[in-house]
Amino acid sequence: MVLALIAINAGVHGIRLVLPEQWSMIVATLGAFSPPWFLAAVMGQDSPYTLILLLSPLTYAFLHVDLLHLILNMAFLLAFGTAVERRLGRGRFIGFYGVCALCAAGASIALFYYSHEQTIMVGASGAISGLFGAVLRLTTNRALLVIAVFIGSNVILGYTGIPGMGEVRSIAWEAHIGGFLAGYILFPLFDGLNRPRGPFGKVHS
Repeated sequence: MVLALIAINAGVHGIRLVLPEQWSMIVATLGAFSPPWFLAAVMGQDSPYTLILLLSPLTYAFLHVDLLHLILNMAFLLAFGTAVERRLGRGRFIGFYGVCALCAAGASIALFYYSHEQTIMVGASGAISGLFGAVLRLTTNRALLVIAVFIGSNVILGYTGIPGMGEVRSIAWEAHIGGFLAGYILFPLFDGLNRPRGPFGKVHS
C-alpha cells in the first residue's frame, strides 16, 4: 500500500506536469486545503465546487508544489510507512494514513480560528508526520523529548522558513504537528484491532 500511495502521488504530479499551466494551477487550487473555503462549503455556501471542497481534507495530501516537494515526501513515506504497514496490514494502514491526513487538516482549521491566517495547503507531509508519530510509539517509551523537539522545530521553521524555499510561510507546521500528534495518540487504536487478546482482555504485542 505504501508503494501504491507513492505511485498515486507521482501519477497526480505527472498529470499536472503535462497539463497546460493554467489547468495545472486550477487542479492544485481546487484540490488544495484552505480552512475558510472548506468551512464555507460545510456551512452550505453555494458554489459549483462544493463537493471538491468538502473532499479537500483528503485531496490536498496527493498534491505537491514541485518535484522536490514530492520526492522528499515520498522518501519519508517509504521510510516511515513501510514499518507501519507491516505492523497494521494494508487495510488498517490506509485507514490510519487517512485519519492522520484529516487530523492535519483539522489542525489547520484550528489555527485559522485562532489567527485568521488564510493558507492554502498541499502535500502529504501531515499524514507522513502521523506515520512518524506511529513509528515513535513503536520504538520508544521515552518520547517526550522527541515530541518537544518535533513541535518546536516545526513552529520555528514554520515562521522562519527554509533557505531556498521562498516565502516565509512555506511550511504547514500546524498540519505537521496535528498529523504527528494524531499518529502518536491514535496509533494504539488501530494497532489493537484484530490483535490477539489474553484471558484478561489485554492486547499482546
